[in-house]
Amino acid sequence: MRTSIGVVSYCDHIRTLAAVNHELYAARHGYVYLHDIAPTRERRFKAKIEKIRKLLPLFDWVFWIDDDAYFMQPEVPLEGLIDLAPGAEVIFCESPVNEGKWTWISSGNFFIRNSHESMRLLDAVLSTDLSTVAEWWDPSTYGYYTKGDQDALVYHLATDERFSSPGFLARLHFERFNTRPFHFIESSDEYFLVHFTGGDKHRQATEFGDRFGLTPALVPVNELGRLAGIYHPPKSTPVGPPADAVPDAPLDEPASRPNRSASFLRRLRGGSTSIGREAP
Repeated sequence: MRTSIGVVSYCDHIRTLAAVNHELYAARHGYVYLHDIAPTRERRFKAKIEKIRKLLPLFDWVFWIDDDAYFMQPEVPLEGLIDLAPGAEVIFCESPVNEGKWTWISSGNFFIRNSHESMRLLDAVLSTDLSTVAEWWDPSTYGYYTKGDQDALVYHLATDERFSSPGFLARLHFERFNTRPFHFIESSDEYFLVHFTGGDKHRQATEFGDRFGLTPALVPVNELGRLAGIYHPPKSTPVGPPADAVPDAPLDEPASRPNRSASFLRRLRGGSTSIGREAP
């Protein structure tokens, strides 16, 4: 019997077109995609853990993907990544070094198995007092402290004997599913997944798409055109990158390359040049 995999994402407001990318990828492989925007009881980082806790019982595995991450090798199935860590309950990637910062794991995109042990891990994270984690944190061992679910996960995976036994956690190289836009030089499919950090995620994704002739959903124009009911983020305000952002690699892009993203969306909306839709 085939392993059931759910691809799950969440944000409390629409800020990117990543859901389009996620849905097309999941449909291609027969996975269920859930971008769950239902209200939560928990706030901030605990809302994400609440979502996973709610949906994990529906599948053998859940692949959590943040709403600022996109699949870039749509032909590659998730089963191949799970097979890299036989017996693991959770599978994370390390982070790349970005402006001198790095993290032991990244909880932006990860696998979690539907098991009693994994459920206990999620419950432990939900009950975590981050002040305890902050006092315990050693940046030389675990990297940058992000003040969220990622740090709570690291704390329990490193200190709780229920989750720190060999084989419970698999940590993979960041190239497996945690690369940044500056890693993509020659083509949009150099790596399996691109994950944007810093501010204005939609603007970053749009600019990345323009580099490689893709829409802001980071899919080809013809694939986006087959879909209906797309929720668009509010219009982005052109701003410079945040102070802690790492600039993308220099582009050797012909000046004559058309902005296919903007032209397609202009046709889609009957002449508007706006990429996003204004919030009410």
